[in-house]
This record gives sequence, structure tokens and C-alpha cells, in this order.
Amino acid sequence: MVDNVECGSTEVSRRRAARLRIFAIILGAVVAAAVAGIGSRATAKAAPADDPGATVFKANCVVCHGADGTGSPTGKALMAPDLHSDAVQKMTVAQMVTQVSDGKNNMPPFKNSLTKEQISAVVTYVRTEFGKKK
Repeated sequence: MVDNVECGSTEVSRRRAARLRIFAIILGAVVAAAVAGIGSRATAKAAPADDPGATVFKANCVVCHGADGTGSPTGKALMAPDLHSDAVQKMTVAQMVTQVSDGKNNMPPFKNSLTKEQISAVVTYVRTEFGKKK
């Protein structure tokens, strides 16, 4: 009878240890993700909190274009252009709006997920935030 109690308590100890390991792994992943997020934000220029273009950019564009506009690893693999480049900055507002709305090459269309106002705001944000400074 004593052996059953010991086996049961050993099993409980193993389960606790397993749960603790899983918790430690999850906690480590969360901390790593938080640190990576802080690092990527540190390179981005601070935009006004109420800038709707910045909000749209952060929610939809950062994944490929990166916070600084030069391209994330994913974006570079998909050949997303550097938003500072002459090719992007020489585009007219209408061309940029069309590209965001309809997509092009590996860029998906956003006309079904963003309003016209949001698309205009993000185009303005890209032109002002990543445009060449004289």
C-alpha cells in the first residue's frame, strides 16, 4: 500500500515537473518575442500616436517592409522593395494607391481589408516617413 502512495506521488511530481518545463518554455518564448519587438521598434522613427497612416502601416505593412522601411527578412525573401528607394519614392500618389489597393508581384491587394481613407493615409505615411530627405 505504501508503494502505491509513493508511485502516485512520483507520478504527480513528474506531471508537475513537465508542466513547469512547458511553462518555462512558453515564458521564455514570450520574453524573447518581447525583446525582439522592442529591438525592431527602436530602429523605427517615432510617429505621432494619432497618425492613421502609421497605425495602418504598423498593422499591415511592417511584416514585409519592416518598421524602418528597408524590409523585414520575410519581405526581403519576397523581394519587397525598400520604401526609401528611388523606385518607390518616384511613384506618384495615384500609383502607390493603386499598388496598395490592387497589389503587385508578391504584394497582396488591400482594397478588401482597408478603406480608401486608410490606403490614402498609409501612402501619405510612406511618402513622408521614408521619402528622401534633402
